[in-house]
Amino acid sequence: METQRVKEDRKREWWNSFSVKILGMVLSGILLIAITVSCMVLGMSKNVFTETYGRSQEKVFLQVEEEWNAFHENLQNITNAIDSSWAFRLYLTEGDRFDNVRTFQNIYQMEKDLEQSKASDLERLNILVMGIGGKHYLSRTETITATDQEIWNSRPVLLAVQEPEVLHYTYSHGAYTATGRDTDVIIVSKALYYHESKEIYGVVLITLTMDELKRYYDYFITDNTNMYLVDEENRIICSGDASKIGTIADSAWYIRAGETDRELFRMRENGVSLTVMQRELQYLGCRLYGVIDNDMALGRLYNMPLLILLCAALGAMILLLCLIYTRKTLRPLSELVQRMGRLRQGDFDQYMPVEGTTEVQELASTYNYMLDDLQSYINELLETQKARRRSEIKALQMQINPHYIYNTLASIKWLVYQNDRDRTVQTIDAFISLLRNTISNTDEFITIDQEVQNLENYILINHTRYGDAVQVEFYVSQNCRDCLLPKMILQPFVENAFFHAFPSGRSGNIEIYMKQREGELEIRIVDDGIGMEQNRAEEAVKQAGNREHFSGIGIHNVQERLELLYGKQYGVSINSSPKEGTEVLIRLPVNHREEGEDHEE
Repeated sequence: METQRVKEDRKREWWNSFSVKILGMVLSGILLIAITVSCMVLGMSKNVFTETYGRSQEKVFLQVEEEWNAFHENLQNITNAIDSSWAFRLYLTEGDRFDNVRTFQNIYQMEKDLEQSKASDLERLNILVMGIGGKHYLSRTETITATDQEIWNSRPVLLAVQEPEVLHYTYSHGAYTATGRDTDVIIVSKALYYHESKEIYGVVLITLTMDELKRYYDYFITDNTNMYLVDEENRIICSGDASKIGTIADSAWYIRAGETDRELFRMRENGVSLTVMQRELQYLGCRLYGVIDNDMALGRLYNMPLLILLCAALGAMILLLCLIYTRKTLRPLSELVQRMGRLRQGDFDQYMPVEGTTEVQELASTYNYMLDDLQSYINELLETQKARRRSEIKALQMQINPHYIYNTLASIKWLVYQNDRDRTVQTIDAFISLLRNTISNTDEFITIDQEVQNLENYILINHTRYGDAVQVEFYVSQNCRDCLLPKMILQPFVENAFFHAFPSGRSGNIEIYMKQREGELEIRIVDDGIGMEQNRAEEAVKQAGNREHFSGIGIHNVQERLELLYGKQYGVSINSSPKEGTEVLIRLPVNHREEGEDHEE
């Protein structure tokens, strides 16, 4: 019982759907048009029908003309791309000098240049490019059946050499390759030449079979309508009547067309009423003719299949209009769905333009209000997190180990007893500067120069306390000095190197490199100390370790801070081997302090 109710609900929803209503409207329109057109056609006189049909076919004929011109323009783009391609020029003129690798690279660039110039409907063109020196390029995998001498002596090539600036369309029974050897084809030829010296270095030959050309005029061809493309020598090079291709045009309608400038005229030939349309295709060097057999068209006046076809065509037009209107109406909804999808990915700047029907405008307005509320909430959350980070920084600044202070003061006292005034003053200044930058300065970020200064002060104090057996060198790129980084992230690694890489007074070197690389700030801290197992180095990053000598900020804390600030794609990695030293790599995004930005002291 419940299943039956579900089926009935689905059936009711289907009948109430927007698509079904549109379909019903379209079918009703088609039926109405069928009745109206039938009544109109039955009431037409012979002359009115001939005039109307001729004009309608003229529009289709004009479309054929546009198709031919567009086709010519696409071929022009292809030949221009080949002519302007340095890869084709090198291949045709100097290809014999290349090794296999260079030849492969050159051919790849040729195919890329050619592919970019092709329209979507010309993907499978048969294009033969031949150089003066005998180099060939064929766009399709097939066999060239003609010799070089035969190709250069052929009429398409001779025409191209005589007039290298234009495309030439030449009829031929048979082409240069196996697929077009025994068929009627049109060969489009264009010379390749140096524009400065006019010296010809090659020729482009595009072979077009009649089947490939048919799509540009096939919709114009019917039982009572035909099309003819005639070259300057009065040869029919393309037609819906295959038996006429390659013959000389000598029909009465063709002679009459040559005697008049009218683009559309009517005449009788052998007792048959004809409507003739003509257009000059200047770019192709040909003339296009459309011939309508009016008597045959009138004989189909009461032909019901034709009437149904006409009604179907009108119905299709109405359907197209309905679909266009429906798409225009539903487009804002589709756009809203897409923006909501990007919103789920974290892009909150996806406001909708308020347009369309009243319901869609109300929906877009509500969505924008929701987005404003969400953005406000996110901004508030970000401010809260920012305040939290400031609190964490202040807490970190209070974590200086008292023993470090006691030992440093004891070292200063020992220097005073030794009456070493210069080192005493230098050590006190370094200690004051270190305390100021770690306790008084509340900035979360400092520049590389400031961080280097803090490290230098820290190193000076350590040298005073423990001696200068461990030397530290800085290598900082000039474009890094004003980059910002979180405060107190380098000191733990330098501290570890001092006290763990060189135990028992062992001497060594610590080198610190800072540079920009691929849009990132890269910091490497390298020592030549005792090193450690790699698994211990990885655990130091993943797990919180013991408190350090200077502060409670360990390597794990640094890693957590960097992930919190910049995301998991940035952070710390350590490579180490026993007795071979340790290398710490820190990756950060490149940030600079904005001009005029103040920092607290």
